Amino acid sequence: MKSGVVVIGEALIDVLRENNGSIKNIPGGSPANTAVALAKLGMNVQMRARTSSDDFGFEIRKYLQNQNVKLDQGKVVDDPSSIIDAYIQKDGSAKYEANLIGASDYGWQSDELAVDIGIDTRLVHLGSLTSYIEPGATNIENWYKKLSDSKNIILSFDPNIRHPLDGQNKETVQNRALRLASYAHIVKASDEDLIWINPQLEPEKTAHEILESGALLVIVTKGKNGAIGFLKNGLRVEISSPKIEVIDTIGAGDTFAAGLITQIIEKGFVNPLDLTQLTDSDLRQMLINAAQAAAITCSRKGANPPLRQEVSW
Repeated sequence: MKSGVVVIGEALIDVLRENNGSIKNIPGGSPANTAVALAKLGMNVQMRARTSSDDFGFEIRKYLQNQNVKLDQGKVVDDPSSIIDAYIQKDGSAKYEANLIGASDYGWQSDELAVDIGIDTRLVHLGSLTSYIEPGATNIENWYKKLSDSKNIILSFDPNIRHPLDGQNKETVQNRALRLASYAHIVKASDEDLIWINPQLEPEKTAHEILESGALLVIVTKGKNGAIGFLKNGLRVEISSPKIEVIDTIGAGDTFAAGLITQIIEKGFVNPLDLTQLTDSDLRQMLINAAQAAAITCSRKGANPPLRQEVSW
């Protein structure tokens, strides 16, 4: 096992609703999916999840532990679990509906976040709903900014905005996403995320604004149209997606993020400045590898990321 990744964010239940009318409860949530994908790729990963003491919470924790995701830094509370309805479309994509107010994942308190992230942690990954939903979002942001100020740990951020955000003000969410991106060293965002965050700009222009605000590496994923990587030094690398038969896209972006993070750790990067040493060929191969891992996830049902031996890098 490799060492050094902490993932913070929601671990919830997706109620998967297929076109044929079937319904299945599946543990998920973008950060949890990323944590599982990291573990399956061989990383030593801690999931800093705030889960419920209810039956769904027990199911979520059991699932994560069975996937070799450690929960030592998590918190079990009496608030209910998050439940999201995922409707699978004819093209395999998923549309989401949620009722999240008061759920366990979004109640983080400052003292709960004060738990040590561990001396061996090399990277902290944040993303999705936990980043935006109050009352915990402000505490999460303050904690993440303090990590950024320390300058000795790599921070990764995936906006992964889901709609609707249960009454959260759109402009507030947009501004928070841009602030969190400015604290991060690596930002992995879909083109749809960037359009939602800043509808006045093309995604590439928003990516450049994020670089100017502080990020060192920005990756824009475009689904079947590939991905583009941007470095602070002006380097731009674009790749195409592998051609596959898509079963569904649940967890694809999360697997891409995990593939990217895994390679950062495997390359021995231990602080943010190491990212400035990436070359054109380095970044291109990393994007190709991450896209390969995501494609495997898309080729099978649900968020089922590949094992390390299933990828060719």
